[in-house]
Amino acid sequence: MSFHKISQVAAGLAFATAVARLVGLVREMASARVFGTTGIYDAFLLAFMIPNFFRGLLAEGALSAAFIPVYTEYLTDPEKETVRKEIISICFSLSLMVTCGLYLLVLLFVPLAQSFLPTGSGWYLTFSLLRFTFPYLIFISVSALAMGILNSHKHFLLPSLAPIVLDIFWIGALFFLCPLFGKQLEKQILGLCLGVVAGGMAQFLIQWPTVKRWGFSFRFNFNFRHPAILKMANLLLPVMIGMAVGPINLLVDYSLAHFLSAGMVSALWYATRLYQLPLGIFALSVSTAVLPWLAELQVRKDMDLFKKNLVSSLSLVFAVLLPSTAGLIILRREIISVLFQRGMFTSSSVEVTAYALSFYSLGLIGYGGASVLTRAFYAFHDTRTPVRVGVISIITNFILDIVLMKFLRQGGIALSTSLVGLSNFFFLLLLFHRKHLYLNFRKLAGSFYLLTVASLVAGIALYGLRLLLVSYLSLPLMLMSCITLTAVVYGAILFLCGYLDWKKPVTGS
Repeated sequence: MSFHKISQVAAGLAFATAVARLVGLVREMASARVFGTTGIYDAFLLAFMIPNFFRGLLAEGALSAAFIPVYTEYLTDPEKETVRKEIISICFSLSLMVTCGLYLLVLLFVPLAQSFLPTGSGWYLTFSLLRFTFPYLIFISVSALAMGILNSHKHFLLPSLAPIVLDIFWIGALFFLCPLFGKQLEKQILGLCLGVVAGGMAQFLIQWPTVKRWGFSFRFNFNFRHPAILKMANLLLPVMIGMAVGPINLLVDYSLAHFLSAGMVSALWYATRLYQLPLGIFALSVSTAVLPWLAELQVRKDMDLFKKNLVSSLSLVFAVLLPSTAGLIILRREIISVLFQRGMFTSSSVEVTAYALSFYSLGLIGYGGASVLTRAFYAFHDTRTPVRVGVISIITNFILDIVLMKFLRQGGIALSTSLVGLSNFFFLLLLFHRKHLYLNFRKLAGSFYLLTVASLVAGIALYGLRLLLVSYLSLPLMLMSCITLTAVVYGAILFLCGYLDWKKPVTGS
């Protein structure tokens, strides 16, 4: 097993994620066409975000931090196939029991909450729709379990494409289901709720044939005191706290931005969508691909190869995110104009969003590096350290928001987010070095220096191309030309430096 194999898997995941993001963009365009920025659509988004929040805690958090590392221990022993099947059945039963229990609580809570709210108010509508959107959590949780099984067996492409299924059902519901409920938006939104739940079910069903082909099946088993389940529970609890850090920080950011002036929350929202694009496509693809291998190496106690793959994964993330930082800062206005400037999104909207994006982009390498390091902690069954760092970030983010927004307005809130991301990465790096494995910082710093210089040169080339082409080409064509030519320049620099020989990475243990 080599880092070359991990980089190939990460490349496949990045491609699949890019396709998923493109379909997601089409989904947002279709939603805007049907519902626009109406109160009923605001209520739907909130009603959808609540089960999505639990999905991050109970599905994605359990998948990366608990299920894969523990299941991998049994996967390395070919004589434990029966035990592996039992573990899967128990996890399936537990997932259904927890999510169905939460849905029952929601059904009991909604009438109580609505009794304190004016009929027709925003939150009243949100709670009404929550009864229809919450079953999405049930199906997406068992879908995450199927994804965990496939990822543990080094099968990544199908699970990475599964989210596209939700987007397809979402778009289909907008054009086919919603009109069946009438002409009023308040009634049509029910069609979208049904489409979301059906999309969650389809995400599970599309993965089921592959899971079944390997001899696994989902049966009810309530042996919750199984050693593997107890181990997963011990690992998952701190991760559930850690998974809440991001949503809490976003809530603080948007709440404070609301005090600045109208439109500042929207500016941060659009800027966040853009700066998270390279994170979602590249950094998370690498961290997802590397976790099963790191978990396996930790079980085998092959620490030399563990360190090489970890450092090489960090270098690969830096190789993509450093030039992305330069590109987003230099082309921030052009990118936002091409994607969003139409209708109510005016030139002034472009300016306030571009201002925030420039500060958000500074934290890309921090969040990308932290995503890889967090998986390294998980491979050692250490979920508490990343959580402690995350909890500290909530306090840090709030203080920095208060201070920086006084001088930089929405840019200060974005800068606070970037500073928190960078500090989290450095803390995680030092703590992993102290608690688990000695890392050669000199080689990692050398790789970072090379990539920084290459990104600066590419950034200068990009700035020059932008000035040269802006007078001769339309804005979309100019943007595509600048990105393509700069990518060629950056790739050529790395090739001449010998960095693109992934079979012999420039970094080591």
